[in-house]
Amino acid sequence: MQSTRTYKEVTEYVEWQSQHKCKVTSAKPEHHFDDLGVLVHVWNVKTDTDGAWWVVEGETVPMNLYTQGAFYFGADEVYSFHMGLMRRMEQSRMEYNPEGYVEAVSVNSEIPAMLFRKLKSIASLIDEAIEIEDFQAIGVQCREILIELGNHIYEPFMAGEEEPPQASNFKKKAELCVKYHCSGQSQKEYRGIIKKLTEAIWDLASKITHSRSSTHYDVSSCVSLCIPLVSVYINICQKSDDLLSTVVCSSCTSKKLKIIDIGYTADQVVERVELQCEECGAINEHIIPD
Repeated sequence: MQSTRTYKEVTEYVEWQSQHKCKVTSAKPEHHFDDLGVLVHVWNVKTDTDGAWWVVEGETVPMNLYTQGAFYFGADEVYSFHMGLMRRMEQSRMEYNPEGYVEAVSVNSEIPAMLFRKLKSIASLIDEAIEIEDFQAIGVQCREILIELGNHIYEPFMAGEEEPPQASNFKKKAELCVKYHCSGQSQKEYRGIIKKLTEAIWDLASKITHSRSSTHYDVSSCVSLCIPLVSVYINICQKSDDLLSTVVCSSCTSKKLKIIDIGYTADQVVERVELQCEECGAINEHIIPD
């Protein structure tokens, strides 16, 4: 199936995006998709010094590249992300609501007011950003949001015996937060995924802050990734505080449970919760760990 772009166009695009700091060693159209009524091609591109990339392009689809080393595991995933991003951008041009956009991307997570305001700000700016200086300013604000997120989720005791991270060291604060809230061997893979996402999104925001060749699509991707990353960390903290999040019915394993009674200690601390399953009606008693 004939690709819309040529080998030369794709290689020149990738090398231009890297500010000519790498050379493409191979590039081939790996998959073709037309399930959404638009023919889209996903190229598998390898470089000498800048790793491997997916390049997505089509006749009516803007060309963009995505690293294979951080967010995207295969051509199907990067195609779905790219088309979703293009769809959101198309909808935003028709009727754009920054606050609604942040709520939708963050899946209505309970984001603190100050962080929500700043996320809404970058969502507003992306709609009017045209010049390189506009893109760089958004990159700066994305970094500031992540630093503020680090201050919100980090507590000094999380460092333990380690040296406390510096005030603006978001990546270290995020790492300590995840280590505290998601401890144990069973969550090792989850911690690894969150760490990769965190480092990659921070690095992308930093790159845009200093880049003279970023495009609107690069910056839109950064904003679109920054918002859900905030949501991820808020969810991590809230999950740790929700002592009933992992409880299931002892009879049918449903999670549709409602609290019907609460037991307290003499100091008015919750020690026992009685739950009724809305699926089978069974009564479950859950003891709150000390």
